[in-house]
Amino acid sequence: MSDAKHNAMTAPRPADEECIQIFRTIKDDVLKEIHRINREDDRHGLHEMDKLKHITEYTPVLYATEDVAFGRNYFAKIHLGSEKYVHVRAHKGNDSVIEFYSLLTTPECAVWEKDTPLEYFID
Repeated sequence: MSDAKHNAMTAPRPADEECIQIFRTIKDDVLKEIHRINREDDRHGLHEMDKLKHITEYTPVLYATEDVAFGRNYFAKIHLGSEKYVHVRAHKGNDSVIEFYSLLTTPECAVWEKDTPLEYFID
């Protein structure tokens, strides 16, 4: 089992056609998760997602991969406009099915800056 210190994630590289196709496939799921987090923020008074105000784009800029026994994990930094980014994890199974896995969130943050490194994460 991989973790933050022990994994086979490649070094991040600029988004290419493979990355764009993977993260375009799960775009609706990513946006639904952002809106779900936003509702939770409002409920708990955190307002972390208020940093986004409006999502004006959805552009993968960096990505990394991790080959696993059952397919490949993809990690991406996605620009949502106004210099705000989310880190997204997806999985492409050996059967070529692409699924959204998670957004990187911490108790303090869910929206990242351009210079925040793209690193391995579980959830």
